[in-house]
Amino acid sequence: MHALHSLWRRRGALAALPVIAAAVSVQAFRGETPDSKHTIGPVAQIVEASSGVTLTARVDTGATVSSLHCPPDAIEIKGASDVPAENVRKPVRIRVENRDGQAAWVETRIEDYVEVRCSEGSDYRYRVRLPLRCGRVQRQAIVNLNDRSHMTYRMLLGRDFLAGKFLVDVARGND
Repeated sequence: MHALHSLWRRRGALAALPVIAAAVSVQAFRGETPDSKHTIGPVAQIVEASSGVTLTARVDTGATVSSLHCPPDAIEIKGASDVPAENVRKPVRIRVENRDGQAAWVETRIEDYVEVRCSEGSDYRYRVRLPLRCGRVQRQAIVNLNDRSHMTYRMLLGRDFLAGKFLVDVARGND
């Protein structure tokens, strides 16, 4: 810092710019970013924070919202209506389960019932808000509930969770 101050006084503000740029480059080399974003690979370990269930998630920057495996028998809506849109804002219990058999029931509320475009066309899904944690970062995220039993990953991590906190490096190994 003293050297930077001396350079600033001797040569003026413009002469200090290369020194500042070099300091930022050292941060980037160490994996740090000025706005403290965390780098993750194409697959990440995510913890549903209220239950402690750990899920292996596929990182998908093309998905607006995250998606969680939750077949119909793992959803219990209090005072459920036969019309799905009428269940919005109702309390719900969902079973969060990973491939290793770790499972827990989580209580939340249905935030929305929406049409989602997917590889098979489109379908309708409930959305809930869940506390998710990846490393040291924990956030409330909106999550689509759908049956992902035929897919490799029980969770898809979308931009709603990633935005502003993560950089995705697809060349990085699975976390």
